[in-house]
Amino acid sequence: MKRKILALVVLVAIGIAAMAVTFGGLGAAAATTTQYLTTPATLGDVTDEVAATGSLAAATTYGLVFGADPYLTDGSDDAPQADRTWPVKDVLVKPGDRVKAGDVLATAATADAQRDLATATADLRTANINLTIAKERLADARDANDTDAERQALIGYYAAVNQKNKASQDRGAIQREIKAATLRAPIDGVVTAVNITKGFDTPAGPAILIASTTFTVTTDVVESDLADIKIGQTAAVIVDAIGAELNGTVTAISPTVSDSQTGVVSYPVTIMVANPPETARTGMSADVTITTASATGVLTIPSTALQGASGDYAVMVLDANGTTRMVPVDVGLVTNAMAEIKSGLTEGTAVVTGTTADLLGNSFTGAGGFRGGVAIPGNGPVQRVEGPGFKQSVGN
Repeated sequence: MKRKILALVVLVAIGIAAMAVTFGGLGAAAATTTQYLTTPATLGDVTDEVAATGSLAAATTYGLVFGADPYLTDGSDDAPQADRTWPVKDVLVKPGDRVKAGDVLATAATADAQRDLATATADLRTANINLTIAKERLADARDANDTDAERQALIGYYAAVNQKNKASQDRGAIQREIKAATLRAPIDGVVTAVNITKGFDTPAGPAILIASTTFTVTTDVVESDLADIKIGQTAAVIVDAIGAELNGTVTAISPTVSDSQTGVVSYPVTIMVANPPETARTGMSADVTITTASATGVLTIPSTALQGASGDYAVMVLDANGTTRMVPVDVGLVTNAMAEIKSGLTEGTAVVTGTTADLLGNSFTGAGGFRGGVAIPGNGPVQRVEGPGFKQSVGN
């Protein structure tokens, strides 16, 4: 029985001691100790960015047809219609092949075109003879000083000129067709489609499609960020599928709203990707980060250290002796993460970014300072406790 009473007394004593610690019963110094999170002001870069997603697309795609010049296509354009049937003699490429500008990709038989060329050549020679005769008749009429005869001769002359021009154009068109019976790559690129087979006539549509090895990414930027986007801004393009981080440049900003069905108002922005690797493919997903503003080689602090509002900012600093004080600062570029300090601080100054209470669930209000405004507790023994990557020290 005595042992049970003794145990009960001990438990009561422990409880009283715990309450004393909780409510400051063990002394004012313990109750007023505040632990701060700090970081030194350092030289670095402050960058403001807009993030979005999109997919890789070939910057240009050409369609090739026998008998005609290569044409730009976005995949929905109709191919030029051939005036004749082209039997395929040879196909030298397959989808996925990389080619250089000028490489021969396929050839077609030209016997039919050659016959037409012979006829066109004869027509042109006839037109030249007729033009010579018309010139002589006009000269004779003028020598005879016969107005009516001169007018008739002029009509014949003009008709002969038109005949020659048309015959020359017709012959030139057939010559271009014959030249285009050999399909050559118009650019350095990748063959994306081959729609012809050796020994068969060419079907309707492009015989071969070739895409450039340069890529673009078109991404939707929400209306609240669009004002910060400018032509020429740099962008980072990350393609996870091939583990590539590429450089890009904003080349186009659409004036019309995106047709996205998400309900968010956004506008298409196009980024040209520089030096993509050979493993890059059209359609691959890409994460885009556009740099909208930057300050390099400047004094920086975390934005969470800022107190007040734009034009009237201050930060709390922790002196070597452990005391805190407010210091007004002139601020430049401010982002969600970092702030540029133009004056008011020196490199290495420890600025307060929060208290250990924040680690237990409280949060900062961003560039407005800590939760609850500038009324940060202090005036007693101070312990500086740094977060990840921070130093730890104790002030008295």
